[in-house]
Amino acid sequence: MRFEDLSADARTEAARAAREFMQKNGYISLMEACEALNLTLQQLWDSIMEEAGLPDCEAPVFAAFG
Repeated sequence: MRFEDLSADARTEAARAAREFMQKNGYISLMEACEALNLTLQQLWDSIMEEAGLPDCEAPVFAAFG
């Protein structure tokens, strides 16, 4: 499923979960976290989504830049 196909509420929750993950772990971006954890962006995104109890989806394009 594409990120864009999630409901507006689910997209908001996913973005919030990603932001909270970065804040909690001291990362300034998801890409920094990927490098530090030796994960692909999709692997990290899947982990964040699972932890937040949100549906699986492709990592959004904005995640690669922020």
